[in-house]
Amino acid sequence: MNIDAVGSLPTSSKGNSYLLAAICMSSRYPDAIPVADISSVSVTDALLEIFSKMGFPREIQSDLGSSFTSFLTTEFFDRFGIKVTHSSMHHPQSNPVERFHRTIKRMLKVLCLESGQDWEKNLPATLLALRTITHDSTGFSPAELVHGKNLRTPEVLLYEHWVRPQEEDSTVTEYIFDLINRIRHCQELAVTIMTETRDKRKTWYDKNAVKRELRVGELILVLATSKPNKMAVQWTGPGVIESKLSETNYIVRMEGKKDKTQIYHINLLKPYHQRLERVNLLVNGKENQERETEELTILYPVSDPNIYDFERIKADSALEGRLSPTEIESLK
Repeated sequence: MNIDAVGSLPTSSKGNSYLLAAICMSSRYPDAIPVADISSVSVTDALLEIFSKMGFPREIQSDLGSSFTSFLTTEFFDRFGIKVTHSSMHHPQSNPVERFHRTIKRMLKVLCLESGQDWEKNLPATLLALRTITHDSTGFSPAELVHGKNLRTPEVLLYEHWVRPQEEDSTVTEYIFDLINRIRHCQELAVTIMTETRDKRKTWYDKNAVKRELRVGELILVLATSKPNKMAVQWTGPGVIESKLSETNYIVRMEGKKDKTQIYHINLLKPYHQRLERVNLLVNGKENQERETEELTILYPVSDPNIYDFERIKADSALEGRLSPTEIESLK
């Protein structure tokens, strides 16, 4: 499961200014809980509400925000046996919930403009739409993968009432077995489609990818993801590689920040090569006098004044038609 905080948003009628967003990476099932702030207490309360609907995950990925790295939140995860990983700095590709952020904020903005209501009142309709739309990477809607069937939307209810005749009710046993088979089939197909999508993306990425590796203790520069102006430096540092987390993620300690480290993706790092500085040698008067009296052997290039062909220059430049014989002789 991937989690993150969305906000700050305009304060809703219930006094909330943030959303704690979560998305199940197997089914892409989204959830979002309004909170007044993103303190550790608010985050853990919202997580409990999400877990009551989606179950307790084995693993959670979040960014390095203080809400997710505090003592209370860390203890909360430990008590429920949840493994926590953190996405690398300034690399939203490593946390898919970032895309969910952009989508839900755009949808809430449109609904608020159309209805004139605040964003919290439009949140249920937004989540319903996101849960029932077919996902590209799975081929199913998140609701189908979680519930075994898609949720009944207002459009479906209208169709069932006016167009489709009522079907006979099946027995409870038949319904349960049918539901189990449907869920299992959806999950198997989803795994197949997700694997194919992952392989296609990997093939596309590997076309121009160059394998890089940094060593522990190596000096590096970090790409500046935000610059105050166009003339600002593009790379910051140097920093030093503290440890290697994976093939792509490294823990970096920046210069001047002894007790602070960050996780960075290798795409944001490059080796630091220190330029050689010119140093003026200071010597005392006696040594300076001795150096001045030393015989220095300096090699000079030999000059040959007849190395050029004047006749060829005269012909190429058409001098005879432009200068008098006296001027040509003087030029020669």
